[in-house]
Amino acid sequence: MAFYKKLSTGWQYRISYKDADGKFREKSKKGFKTKAQAQAAAMEMELFLKKNTFINKDQSLLEYYQKWAEVYKKPHVAERTWKKYQQTEKHIKQYFGNTLLKDITPTNYQSIANKFTQKYSQETSDNFHYHIQSAVKVAVREKIIDTNFCEGAVVKSTINKKSVENKYLEEHEYLNLIKICKENIQYSSYFTTYLAAVTGLRFGELLGLRLEDIDKKGQMIHLKQAFDYTFTMDFIPLKSKSSERSVPVDQQTLKLIQEYLKNQEVPNKDNRLITSISNTAVNKTIKKIVGRPVTIHSLRHTYASYLIAQGVDLISVSQILGHENLNITLKIYAHQLDKLKEKNNDKIRLIFDNFGRISDE
Repeated sequence: MAFYKKLSTGWQYRISYKDADGKFREKSKKGFKTKAQAQAAAMEMELFLKKNTFINKDQSLLEYYQKWAEVYKKPHVAERTWKKYQQTEKHIKQYFGNTLLKDITPTNYQSIANKFTQKYSQETSDNFHYHIQSAVKVAVREKIIDTNFCEGAVVKSTINKKSVENKYLEEHEYLNLIKICKENIQYSSYFTTYLAAVTGLRFGELLGLRLEDIDKKGQMIHLKQAFDYTFTMDFIPLKSKSSERSVPVDQQTLKLIQEYLKNQEVPNKDNRLITSISNTAVNKTIKKIVGRPVTIHSLRHTYASYLIAQGVDLISVSQILGHENLNITLKIYAHQLDKLKEKNNDKIRLIFDNFGRISDE
């Protein structure tokens, strides 16, 4: 509500309103020559306040991120993924403190990103940047701030990445690992390693497999849940909606699954395919076979790289891996695409070379 008063310097309006936190505030302006001018200005201000009353433009990045993560992420991601968002919250508290959203500029953000990447790996830096950028994008949509200060930032870690040789197996290593695992399929660590190598499943996804998820007729494994082997020791939702997928398997793998099950206590309480095996035990088996410190996650990368090298299209690979979008696949396997570049160039030459021959005839 607006109130008007005539002063020696002219007319003044005073507006009383509630802010986004429910506190009473006042807006006033004086110096109008007439009451009509003061009323017109007050009406314009009241319309502005009506639009913005429920938007707190004095929120810190930390406060807004906490609300955003609770609403947009916590209900929709797995517990282990949620922990990554909580980790980002701790990083925001450390690096931004109580800095207001509206006070952060692209230069301020880049400066903090530069400091962050001097201390943390590329993966952690990517999470930090992606989480903040996603939250700020919504803040822009809600008109709390005008622009996303994260856009255009360069986030490149100065910490040495894991050696590429420890992230992927060479083709001969990969095929040899599959061969050795087949020969020792009765042992849980070898069976788990084999299944990871021929499906690209994450360790938690492998542990979450139940007998009913194996579709013998369709030759598919249907991913419906994962298993939390770190905290709850129980079934949990998959990493994301896109992780709910079906992965093709060959007849030989289906036979090996049956062979493995002959020596196991199945059905167990949850009808799980793989029980009583740790990530550490599987990694030890892989290291023993390959002779260097590669992990079960290395098999996921190698599986995808092998499919790409065999000519499987990227969209199919992305869907089989359960990536949220194709950009993730492109980013992770850019090295493999570089290797295929000359091979694909030859294919293109051959296509148009043959086209030219047909035209000449």
